[in-house]
Amino acid sequence: MTGEPPKPSRRERLRAQTLQEIEDNSFAIIDADGVHALSIAALARSMAMSAPAVYRYFPSRDALVAHLITLSYRQLTDAMAQAVQGSRRAPRARIGLLVTAYRDWALRYRRRYGMLFGERGGDLPADPAGPTPLDQAMALLIDVLTAIGDGSPADNTSGDRSLDGQLNKWARSQERPDTSARVARVAIVVWTRVHGIVSLELTGMLDDRSIDAQRLIDLEIDDAVRALSAPA
Repeated sequence: MTGEPPKPSRRERLRAQTLQEIEDNSFAIIDADGVHALSIAALARSMAMSAPAVYRYFPSRDALVAHLITLSYRQLTDAMAQAVQGSRRAPRARIGLLVTAYRDWALRYRRRYGMLFGERGGDLPADPAGPTPLDQAMALLIDVLTAIGDGSPADNTSGDRSLDGQLNKWARSQERPDTSARVARVAIVVWTRVHGIVSLELTGMLDDRSIDAQRLIDLEIDDAVRALSAPA
């Protein structure tokens, strides 16, 4: 016995290949016209398949969209993780790498980003109740921000006692139970501000180029670093 896993059968290989084609063609439709343009019928036409054949892989359009949402979260998270993988740069620089990867992915895949964070409509599935792959990216941000704080007892508070319990609960949901409330607050603020700037950029609010979105993001990162470096 070699201990090697059994090779997939021809049927399994063909099924995996078809599933990949379904994903690729679905994303092509979304990238061109948005998630609302995706239907089982449109997908089947693009693949020269019958709609019943597609239903063998996904029982409904909602099931297909839910699968694509999970894949898109994973793609975004992978891009961010790869940006800092093996990096020995200072924490401030690593935050910049994470945020730049986030913005670059959003600008490259505008409609996928909109599918993740925009209003999907009543016929589209909501986010899953449990952790998503994007939570892994948030955990990366928390880890880098924690490296900036000095870890002193004063660093364990956000400065607002009524908010500390909420922040601690949120940190546990990110699988970072030892995160201080102060770091959790800064992580949320960084993410929401970067998300807001990127969203404005995607909707064309900064198209006249009078405002440099990347510079705005850099200043937000600098503010976060100062907030964690200053005495609590």
